[in-house]
Amino acid sequence: KFAGIYEWKNALNKASLMRKLVRLKYSDDESIVVHTSTFMVLVNQLVSAKMSLDDESQALVLLFSLPDSSETLEVVKEDKLSLEVVKASLLNE
Repeated sequence: KFAGIYEWKNALNKASLMRKLVRLKYSDDESIVVHTSTFMVLVNQLVSAKMSLDDESQALVLLFSLPDSSETLEVVKEDKLSLEVVKASLLNE
């Protein structure tokens, strides 16, 4: 019975973290450093909950958290999309 309750709570925790991650949106009054830090905290919490996204998925979710703009979409032209490429590009902007 305890295992069932634990699994249910763990599933709810994962769903809550994933919801926060995909709903994370960058705002103009926020620093991009703070935004990427918040993003990484959520990713690390998912890893701690035994749920992880591959590197390319993380990069895409981070890109989707940004406003639509041509500068952001320039990153997608990379041959291999990775989280480090996206973060470096954002910090260089």
